[in-house]
Amino acid sequence: MDRIKKNFAFFKKCHAYETALELMEEGKFRHFGISFHDKTEVLEQILNEYPQIEVVQIQFNYADYDDPAVESRKCYEVCRKFGKPVIVMEPVKGGNLANLPQNAKSILEELHGGSPASYAIRFAAGFEGIMMVLSGMSDMAQMQDNISFMKEFQPLSDEELAAVRKVQEIFQSMNLIPCTSCRYCVAGCPKNISIPDLFAVMNTKQIYHDWNADYYYNVVHTGGEKGKASDCIKCGKCEKACPQHLAIRDLLKDVAGEFEKK
Repeated sequence: MDRIKKNFAFFKKCHAYETALELMEEGKFRHFGISFHDKTEVLEQILNEYPQIEVVQIQFNYADYDDPAVESRKCYEVCRKFGKPVIVMEPVKGGNLANLPQNAKSILEELHGGSPASYAIRFAAGFEGIMMVLSGMSDMAQMQDNISFMKEFQPLSDEELAAVRKVQEIFQSMNLIPCTSCRYCVAGCPKNISIPDLFAVMNTKQIYHDWNADYYYNVVHTGGEKGKASDCIKCGKCEKACPQHLAIRDLLKDVAGEFEKK
C-alpha cells in the first residue's frame, strides 16, 4: 500500500490530473477518464479529489472478481458509488478464460450456449454501469465470435452464472499465477527474462500437466539471449511495473524450481 500511495503522490506532484483538465478546457480532447490498476482506497481518493473524471477503466472478469490482489468487484463498487461508468479491460484475463482447463471447460460446454470467451465477456458486460467491454482478439474467428453474442446482448442467466461460479472455484483451487501478459515488466529487466511467458508455461504445466511446457520453457522462452528464471538478480524493477502487484521475484524462484531441476 505504501508503494501505491507513493505512485499517487508522484502523479499529484507532477500535476498530471491538472494538466489533463487544462488540456480538456483548451479543447484538446472532450472527455476525461482514467485507467486504474490499484487498490480501492486509492481509487476513492482519486475520485474524491477529481470529480471531473467521467469514466474509469478497470480490470474486470470472473476470475479476478473476488481476487484480493486485483479487487475487481471492489473497484467496480467504488465506480458505482461515485456514479462513474466503467470500461472493462481484461474481460478474458489475457486469454486465460478462453483456454480453460478441461474440467472447467466441460462445465461450460454442458450449457451448449457458446465459447468459453463468450461467457467471460457476457459476465463482465452484464453488470449495471458497464459502458464498454474491451476484448483483445488475435484473429478473425475471435472477432466473429464476439460479434455473434454481443450483437443482441443477453446477460448471463441464473444457470449460466451458476456454471461460471463453478469455474471460478476451479481456478481458485489451482493456485495459478494471475499474470495477464501485459509485458510491462519485460522492458526494464536487466537479464532479459521473458517473465509473462515463463509464468504462462508454469500455469500451462499446472493446468494440463503437459511435458510440452518444459520444451517451451527450455527452448522457446529461455533460448538465445533470453534469460532463465534463475537469472533473476532480484532488482525489483519488474514488481514496480506490474499492475497486478505480483511478487514476481518469488514467483520466478518457483518457476526455476519447477523447470530447472538438476
